[in-house]
This record gives sequence, C-alpha cells and structure tokens, in this order.
Amino acid sequence: MSVPYPSSDGGISVELGKGSATPVLDAGKVDLFPIANQDFEKIKTLKDLALRNITLEQFPIVGAWRDKLFAPEGTPEICDELPRLLTEFLRRPESQALPAYTRRAQALRYVFANKTAIVKADDLLPGQTTTSFVGPVVYADTIGYCIWPELKTVTTRAQNPFKIRPEVADRLNREIFPFWLEQKPIQELARYSDYDSADYENRDRVAGSYPPSIDPPLRKKAGQTPKAQELMERVAFFLSDKATCVSHTVPDFERVLKYGFDGLIERARQDIANGAAATPQQVEFLEGVIEVYEGAKIYAEHLAEAAERVGNQALAAICRKVPAQPADTLHEALTVVWICYHLLLQENTNFGFSIGRLDQILNPFYLADWQKLDSAAERDNYTRRAVELVSHFFLHCSDHVPLSTSGSETLFAGSGSNQALTVGGTRYENGQAVDAVNDMTYIILKATEILSIRDPNVHARYHRDVHHRDAQGNPLPTEVMDPYLRRICQVNILTRATPALHGDAAVVPAMAGYYAAHTGISPEEALADAYDYTSIGCIEENAAHKHYGNTGSTLMVLPAVLELALFGGKHRSDGVAPKSPNLFYGDERYTTPPLTTVASMQTFIEAFRFQLNEMARHVVQCNNYFGRFYEQSRQSPFLSGLFTGPSNTPDSNGASFRDVSAGGAKYNSAGIAIIGLADVIDSFCVLDSLVFSGKVAAGELLAAMQADFDENGLQPKSPWAAFLERVQSWLHPEDAPLSLPNLSQDRLKQIKEMVRLAPKYGAGVDQTPGGIYNNAAAVKYTHLLTEMLQEVFAQYRTHRGGRYLPGYWSMTNHAGFGMLTKATPNGRRSGESFASGITPCPGVVKANGEPVNLLDHMLSVTSVNANTVQNGYTYNLSLTTRDRGHFEADTELFSRYMKAFADQNGVLVQMCVSSINDLVAADRAATAAGQTGAGDAEHKALEPFKDLMIRVAGYSAYFVTLSPQMRKEIIQRANFGLDTGAEQHTLSAL
Repeated sequence: MSVPYPSSDGGISVELGKGSATPVLDAGKVDLFPIANQDFEKIKTLKDLALRNITLEQFPIVGAWRDKLFAPEGTPEICDELPRLLTEFLRRPESQALPAYTRRAQALRYVFANKTAIVKADDLLPGQTTTSFVGPVVYADTIGYCIWPELKTVTTRAQNPFKIRPEVADRLNREIFPFWLEQKPIQELARYSDYDSADYENRDRVAGSYPPSIDPPLRKKAGQTPKAQELMERVAFFLSDKATCVSHTVPDFERVLKYGFDGLIERARQDIANGAAATPQQVEFLEGVIEVYEGAKIYAEHLAEAAERVGNQALAAICRKVPAQPADTLHEALTVVWICYHLLLQENTNFGFSIGRLDQILNPFYLADWQKLDSAAERDNYTRRAVELVSHFFLHCSDHVPLSTSGSETLFAGSGSNQALTVGGTRYENGQAVDAVNDMTYIILKATEILSIRDPNVHARYHRDVHHRDAQGNPLPTEVMDPYLRRICQVNILTRATPALHGDAAVVPAMAGYYAAHTGISPEEALADAYDYTSIGCIEENAAHKHYGNTGSTLMVLPAVLELALFGGKHRSDGVAPKSPNLFYGDERYTTPPLTTVASMQTFIEAFRFQLNEMARHVVQCNNYFGRFYEQSRQSPFLSGLFTGPSNTPDSNGASFRDVSAGGAKYNSAGIAIIGLADVIDSFCVLDSLVFSGKVAAGELLAAMQADFDENGLQPKSPWAAFLERVQSWLHPEDAPLSLPNLSQDRLKQIKEMVRLAPKYGAGVDQTPGGIYNNAAAVKYTHLLTEMLQEVFAQYRTHRGGRYLPGYWSMTNHAGFGMLTKATPNGRRSGESFASGITPCPGVVKANGEPVNLLDHMLSVTSVNANTVQNGYTYNLSLTTRDRGHFEADTELFSRYMKAFADQNGVLVQMCVSSINDLVAADRAATAAGQTGAGDAEHKALEPFKDLMIRVAGYSAYFVTLSPQMRKEIIQRANFGLDTGAEQHTLSAL
C-alpha cells in the first residue's frame, strides 16, 4: 500500500492500485496534471516536467522491491560482516605492529577486498551495504557494541525490532564484541588516556568578523572523567556525536567519475615521488589513500565476477570499467556513485553521510546519452530508463539503517540514515547566480514521487529571484508560479513529506560570509563555493565535498541552560535548594542570582548568557577532546581521498595531505544542533510580560511549574508525607525542595491563562504598540537568543580548525530530551516534548486568544536572521489539503506559501501533508498492533499506514515506526488548512 492522496473526509484512502504513489480518479485515470516545459534551452529533453506518463507500474522490479520494504522481508537484519572483517585483520600481530594510519588504511582495504559482492540478475546497480536485504551496519569500533546486551531481545522488542541469525549473534557475543571491548572505543580511549588541550596545535584559519578563536583549556590524567564528558553522559544537557562518527558530510564523487581511481592513484604516487608530500606523515597519508583506492578496485572486480555468475553481463562490463576508469554514461556514473557510497559506509558511520547535488553530477551523462539517440521514441524510452535507474539508486539507499538500541529508539526512533540528496538551486558563473535546475532535477523528482519512500532524504533548493522567471529571463508576475516550484509542491502533496525546500537567497550569503573569513579565500571564491552548497544529514548546508562541517557534532538542550538561569546555576535533577550543588562546579554557591532574587529582565538575560557560556564551554571541551582521540585512532582515508583539501586530483594542487578528521578539508567547522529554542523564547516572553511586569511573582511561577501547571498538583500532602519530607530535608539539606508560595487552584488557573496569552514565538511579527496582535516581545527574544547563541559559539575553535556554528534541528530527540526535563515557564509540562527544530510550540495563540494562522506562523520563522543559523534550521510545517478534486488548486496554493517563505528570506521549510485525523487513525493502529497479544486483525489494520511518510525534524520517517511520544508530538503540532490557513486543532476537538 502506498501513501495515497488525502481523502475528502480526512481519512486514509486505501482503494488505490497496488504500488501507485499518485492519486487516481475513480475511473483509474492518474490525477497528475502536466507541467509544460517553457524553456528548452534550460531543460532540453522533457516536454512535461511532471513526467506524467511515467508511472511505477512501468517498473515491476522497482514496484516489487518497494513492496518488500514494507513486508516482513523489509524488517532490518543485523549483519556482522563489517566488524567480522575488521576483527579478522586487527587480530593479526603484524597488523597491530603497523603505524596507526597505515593500520587503518590497510584494515579498510582488507574490508573492501573481502566484502561479499552481491549482484542479482535483474539489478541495475551492483552491491549492497550489508549482506542483508535491509541491514543495520554494526560499527563495533565506535558505538555498535551498545547492542551487545540486547542480542537476545532485539528481535522481540515492541518498537522497530531487528532480525538476527543465531550464528551472527553468537559471533558478535563470543568473538567480535569481546575483542573491541579490549580495543576501547573513542569514549573510553579518551577516558583512560592523559589529555591536555595545550599540547595541540591551533588549526583555525577563520578571522574576518569572527572573534579570536578560543580552545577552552582541559587537562586530565588517565582514568579521570572530565566534567564535560560527565555532563554528556548524563544525556539531559548535550550529546556528542564525535564519539561515534566522522559523518555529516558529502564526498566528491565527481573526481572518481572524471579520473577514475587509476588516475587518482597515479596523481598520489606523483605527489609522493616529487616531494609534494614533504613529511613522513604526509607520505603515510597518501599511501593510506592509495591502499583504500586499490581496495575499492578489487571490490569492483569482485562485483563484475558476481554479475557474470548470475548472467548480468551489462553490469559485469560496467564494473570491469568503473570506478577504475572514468565514467562515460549515466549508468556508469550511477554505478560509480553507488559503489563509492556504500564503501564509504564501511569506513564512516551511516548517520548523516550524504549524497550531494546528484542532479548536477549526473546531468552531463544523461544529456550525452540522450543526444546519441535518433528517434523520439528512443529518447522517450531513455528518459524512462533514467527514472528507473534513479529509482534503483533510491532503493539501494534503503538497504541500510542505523543500528539502534532500545534506549536510542527514544531519542532517534524511526530515523533512517539521513542521507540527504539535493536537487535544483543555483550556481555562480561569471559573477552572477544562474539557474542550476536541469533535466535530471525533474527525473530525480519523478523517482521521489513514484517511490514515496524515506530514503534518501530529498531536498530541493529554490532561489526567489532566479527561479521566478519566464523563458526570456523576465520576472514573473507575483500571482504566477514558476514551473519548478509548482513541481516541488506537486511532489510534496503526493508523497506527503518530501522534498524539503531550501531558500538560496538566505543560505548562500550566510555561508559565503563564513567561507570568506578563511585565510586565503577571496570573496568571489567564497561565493562560488557557497552557491555549491548541498544539504547534509537532516537539513544542514555545506559546500559539497569542500566543507567538512561535522554538522551533527553536538545536540545541546537549550532549556537546560534556561533551568540553570532560573535556579542560579543549579538543576532540578541535582536539587535547587541553597545546600544543593551547582551543576558545573559541584559546590553550594549560586553562580548567578536565582530568579526569586532577580529584579529585572536584563539581569536575568545576563544570568542566562553566563550559563550559556558555561554550557558552551563544556560542549566545546567535549567535542575537541573526543575529536583529538578520533583523529589518532579512527581516521578516514577513503573519505579523505574523495574530498577537496586532503588530496590532489590530476588537475589540482595545494592539498594539505591531511586526513579530514585532522582538519584536511578546505573548510572546517562543527555544528551545534540547538534543541528547544521555541520553548525558551516563549519562556523569556512569559518572564518579561508576567514576572518582571509584576503580574505574577517569580515564586508563583516557580510554584506553578512545581505543580506541573496542574491544579491536582496543589493537593496538600498527608501529615505522614509532610513529616517524611521534613526528615529528608534535615538529613539531606541539598535535596530539600525549594521554598515556594502556596498557590490556590484559582490562582494557578489565572497564571495558566496569563501564560497562554503571553506573547509567543509563532504568533506573528506585528509590533504595533498597543495593537491587539502586538507580538514585539517574541520578535525581540527570537533575535536576542539566536544572535546570542551565534556569538557565544563563534568564539570557539574546533580541534580541526574552524568554528562552532549553531543550527536548529532535532530529529526526534526533542521528544526524548523533553521526557527528561521538568515543566518550563512557557506552560510546557514535565516530560512533554520540546518544539521541534526552529518550529513554534504547539497551541500558540495571539494576544487576544485568537488562533494563529499559517502566515503568522511562517513569518515568525522567517524573521530569524539567516546569518545566525549557519548550521541550518528545520521549520516543520504541517498542512491539510482538500480532496483529490482540488489537487491542482491545492498545488497552486501550496506554491504561493512556499514562494512567500522564500521571499521573506526563509532558510528551510519541510512539509508534512497529512490531516490530523489521518495521523490519529495511524497512531491508534500502531498502538493496537504494538500491544502484547496483538493478533492478525490488529496487524491487518496497520497495513494501510505502514508507508505513511511524515517529516519529523530534519528527515522523513514512516509514522508508525516512531515512538508513541513522537507520534503524539507530531499529532499535536500546529496543522493548517491549505485553503484557509486556519489552524486545524482549533476547528475540531480530537
């Protein structure tokens, strides 16, 4: 069952033909309107940009493969091939005797050369990421060992179970994990080693408008756990991905397409022979890169042999040519990309490792193939073949998922590998931005539409000025939507969740400003690189294969900083009484004045800034600390050989001959994903408008939070409970509850209503003094907080060089972190999810109690200065369309809203096109099917919803695979009627 077009009654339509991902009329006619190509100078081979005559039914292999993903065969099966091969190599005494970089490179060559070459007779692309149809990759040398305690239960867990064969579980348990426990993953290697940040060089090349870089000092002895690591391991404050991966980046496939591995190997050998690699370390680096290139060639030869064995002569011939030699055809080019990509996943964790601007990479090959054909029929068939090839690539990208434990399912439930693929946008030529949308853009969008699957994570770039033009280059009237934007919106409605939309006019200047601040980079070069940005992982934006931004390096919980400001540097998990310890130093003092002693909003802001700086310092210490051990023990020679900066190509010079993990890339940074921004903005608004205006005493607000904004929480304690509390306070004064005023139920109701009507982010940008919709406070604190975060983190340098760049995206962990956090001043109750990404909180109303509308919501987001979000943001916009008869009209309306977002300097918007009723029905079915003792009836009722795709907070997911908490959060999000702009929760109670 594929995702249908929303039905007129708000329920799921299940009458569609099997495998169809497009809406159909009752008579069976495809309800997909054509979009005429009006500029054959730009789009050279397509008459209809919607490719209306191409359907999934024309590709039976693709359709059957897609069906298997949602059948029992699609349940991921744990494969131990990667850790088994690594263990085999590293167990050898001669391997242990090798220098660290050589050992890593030779280990990867061994993996590549011995990896099982899998090719089926009907495959169009060769090889698989694992030996399973869908397989979690076990990275035993980082975090894969965490599944060890669950090997016997992972097959039966209620949420997203994995299959595992007994012999695989036995090998992991008896042979592989014990070996890696002795080897120590990064986190433990760091803990049991001496460390002094002063021993490491400053690699930062960023100056310009950025402050002098700071590496906060950290010194420790082996066996000690620094405070930064302790805070990270407590989870509630921040998480560091540095311990698990060099990922969240895009490799340079084009150098392999252009030169082949043979050409790249020859250049590396020249750099060694002529002394360009001048030091022993640089020579060792290049020799390591050559090793992994050679291993990839051996694997390709094995793929050719496997193809011959099953009679797939076409793939056999291709694999005997590429990737050793340059590619000449579209089929060869996609083969190169796929081989390189799934080999990179043997080296680098499959978490945010992204594909890049695939349409820009492939279009020259497609056009060359197409132009060789003579007849119109041959050319039409070839376009159809191109869609089929891309569909096979998409399905191959679905053959791997992250290895998640039961615990991580709470924070990252339903997440795929977050392998972002970007289409469209602009490029920089001759001093100006030009349209980069091409034929392959629409071919990739067609594959996205007909498959409607989670992977890869598709993104479209759009420039408000460049794309809103006619064939002659003249600006279109405001009311006319350009074909490219209409097609993006058409696909979004059909898939319900993809692609996301980036605004080039906002993103490019922000990234160019960062690049231009690098020593030796001219403004023109910076601008050209910024125009070549691509989406990374969830939604982050970096120049493809030039900027290693490790954009998911840290997830930081901003409401934890708010808590420290409220309680003087103390946290409720440790106690907030006078005798309780402060978080960062462990003694009894208040590091800033607690809210009950603060006299002004400005003083509170200063306290918040202090606590933010303290948290940021520990975040940076942790990332740099882990990163330096990562650089020493788990380098990435294959990625470094496919990246601009570390190594040369036959026609480029100036390489650093340094691994990407050690700062070898042209540009470096580290991304901080800020969790809970909207909750903190709204809390600032409540404090300003209620506490510091005298309407609510600080103690009253804290008492309301202590009662969890629930009148039942005000019930008096029994005499026995009160006595026990006094005894506990006497014995352990550090755990004593904060002394707060007693609230009556009526007073709590008053406070709750005042909190509800206080200015809120998401209620619009009207700043008319005295106006009934005046939301000036929310606008003020939106700017203050995003600018403060950018300023605080920009001062710190990463271990690789470059700075820390904040962004706002959260996957599903805004729900997980919310579960660990008590009530906050904005009325959010204990354990409830934070708002996702940069999206406003649910339930926001205007100052007079009226519900917000879609434009209020959208303009609040676009008011954020793009220069303060250089690590990107996710704005999650939920929409309800009308019935199928309004498909074209809904597409037009959708386009207008997306154009408004881009016109107002929006950075990124991702859409969830599902009605609340659809989501509630799917949630009920998933809950019933997940109950102990659920039978055939419950599982059959779940079938229509298995591929219901939604946007989470940076990626697409199948709704029913999410945790119950995450499903609830998505249902509660503001959801707007596309035709009216009205918030749907206000129209009918669920």
